[in-house]
Amino acid sequence: MKKYFKIISNSIAYTLRGISYLIPRNKDKWVVGNSRGFNNNTKYFFIHAKTVLEKNKCYWISKNKSSRKIVRTFGFKAYHPWSITGIYHLLTAGVYIYDSRVSALNYWVSGGAKFVNLWHGVGIKNIEFAGQVKPFPAETCMNKFLKPVIYLKPDLFLSTSPLMTRHFCKCFRISPQQCIESSYPRNEILQWEESRLLEFIQKYEPKETMAIIRRLKKATQSFIYMPTFRDENKNFLEQSGIDLKKLNDTLKAQNKLFILKLHPFTRINMDLCAFDHILTVNNKTDIYPILPFTDVLITDYSSIYFDYLLMKNKSILLFPFDYQKYIEEDRDLAFDFVTYMPGQHVYNFNALIETIKSGKIQASDKNEWIRNQFWYSPHPQNLYDAISRL
Repeated sequence: MKKYFKIISNSIAYTLRGISYLIPRNKDKWVVGNSRGFNNNTKYFFIHAKTVLEKNKCYWISKNKSSRKIVRTFGFKAYHPWSITGIYHLLTAGVYIYDSRVSALNYWVSGGAKFVNLWHGVGIKNIEFAGQVKPFPAETCMNKFLKPVIYLKPDLFLSTSPLMTRHFCKCFRISPQQCIESSYPRNEILQWEESRLLEFIQKYEPKETMAIIRRLKKATQSFIYMPTFRDENKNFLEQSGIDLKKLNDTLKAQNKLFILKLHPFTRINMDLCAFDHILTVNNKTDIYPILPFTDVLITDYSSIYFDYLLMKNKSILLFPFDYQKYIEEDRDLAFDFVTYMPGQHVYNFNALIETIKSGKIQASDKNEWIRNQFWYSPHPQNLYDAISRL
């Protein structure tokens, strides 16, 4: 029944998309947005476009009400994709900029526009069409009719290095000519001096962000745990074997702080308020302005590993407690885990707690090689100039 309803509703929507091809578009007008909130690459791209490029014809479009409210507090314009004004700007904008799917904006009024996908992470996982464990739907005529945004090919895709260009081309079924090799907008702040970063935080981040930073500054050492998303999303902390009381007691004895920042789609069914040295960061909080104030990243297969590696004075501890299960049931890997995510690995809570207690993380001598593989291109391009030329 749902499928038939989808066929009928899409038939009507395709009429609207056909009409949208008839509307003249301004190539100097950009619409930017994502469906999750004011964060990720689109957030930093948008702020740069408005404040550095001083681009007047650049609008934030999102179904997320809180993100629109936030953007408006900065004096910028933001609209719902199905509002009258939102539809007007979507119909007349020459470029759509997003970091996952164009549905974050409005596919049905995008006829004739150019599409720019900033994506949201480099890494070693097979994703999209390259995934074998959780393969994408076959590219049949019916699937393309029902879910067109999945099969939409962008005019420009943000890659970061030759290695990632080859990887993304396979995953998204695009050509190298569709890729631009540049840096991720969200990672620029990881390289800033503290004074500039604090100024940015005061202007664009909620008060909670500075409160977290003040707590970090008081700790003798800080750890931030950012595990990747698991599809099952069940009893995550229980499966990891982490004993929260033991962890908190260890941290408290040494005045250390442990920040837990889960994937936006991950949920936990327990109250962590009782643990005064374990701080849970809201899933909606932008963690990137906070990262430079932490000392050690604890993660597993997450792309945050590669972002954090850009800060050369930081340490990384890998905690892949469910490695075999993950690659068999969640995501298969495009690159060898040990080779492309080098560093100190611990596989159970006892090893994790002992490492936290010692505070000493073994650095890999391959870090510079990894940075070169994932982040640096021999011919880096200016993302904003490339979009202007579309």
